[in-house]
Amino acid sequence: MGSSLRFRPPVYLLVDVVLLGFLLVVVENFRFIFGPPTSRGFFCNDESLMYPYHENTVSPTLLHWLGLYLPLISLFFLESFLSYEGGFASWGKLWPVYNTVRWFLYGYVFSDLLKGIGKHTIGRLRPHFLAVCRPHFADGTNCSDAANRGVLNYHSDYICRPDLPQTSEDMIRDLTVSFPSGHSTMAFYGLVFVALHLRRRRWPLPGSLLGPVLQLACVAVASFVALSRVMDYKHHWSDVAAGSLLGVGTAFAVVQAAALKERERECQEEQAGAKQEAAVFEGAAVKGVQQMPHDLCLVTCQSSN
Repeated sequence: MGSSLRFRPPVYLLVDVVLLGFLLVVVENFRFIFGPPTSRGFFCNDESLMYPYHENTVSPTLLHWLGLYLPLISLFFLESFLSYEGGFASWGKLWPVYNTVRWFLYGYVFSDLLKGIGKHTIGRLRPHFLAVCRPHFADGTNCSDAANRGVLNYHSDYICRPDLPQTSEDMIRDLTVSFPSGHSTMAFYGLVFVALHLRRRRWPLPGSLLGPVLQLACVAVASFVALSRVMDYKHHWSDVAAGSLLGVGTAFAVVQAAALKERERECQEEQAGAKQEAAVFEGAAVKGVQQMPHDLCLVTCQSSN
């Protein structure tokens, strides 16, 4: 009970929910807040922009399930299973679940925000830009005209006149946000977080290859999602590399932060327990009692912090 009162979960929970809710609103409405992405020009003979348009192998809906919803659900149930022992009678039982979920969501909004900043600041054109945009210039010509073939003119004043039947305003607006790859960022963040968390918890079946196989499956799925973006001509390889590194780096940092908070809490509980035991011995006026073993833990905890 003392531990529950000390951590005051309703206050922590309220603050975290408000902050995470605010950050989620920001990242989900980033393009309205940040404004249009940087407008960049192009060369008509730029072969990296001449790829055909393909539909997504991994749709946005599937991406959110692989990189956000399934990892979040898995982490919630895994932590609930590991924490459940004799029921959830106190906040201390639920704290590991809460700590894991909040850091996972924080890492998600952190990586998504950095991804959005990169996309709107760089304004890189996608590999299928010419196929979808069909740019026309102020003089009425386009890249297919003989006057523009083989000429190294940088065109920054143009309008898109698409002739693909499925072209929409969202597709046109999406042409200038190639760097970094959002699919790669989300997939690698969510799945690498799960892989690292399984390693930290030594679950399932410690001593076997089951845990490493599950970690391999997570990394393999994330790799397929990232590679599909190059295969579908949605991104340049460097976009995918940058997005993948952003997702992996964020996952490593956030998992370490969550682990550090758990170690701090364990040390605080050890300190509280040692103080209670010391008070009991002092109240009993027992003479000649040697120092409790918990004191060693206190020194270790304090030095590690």
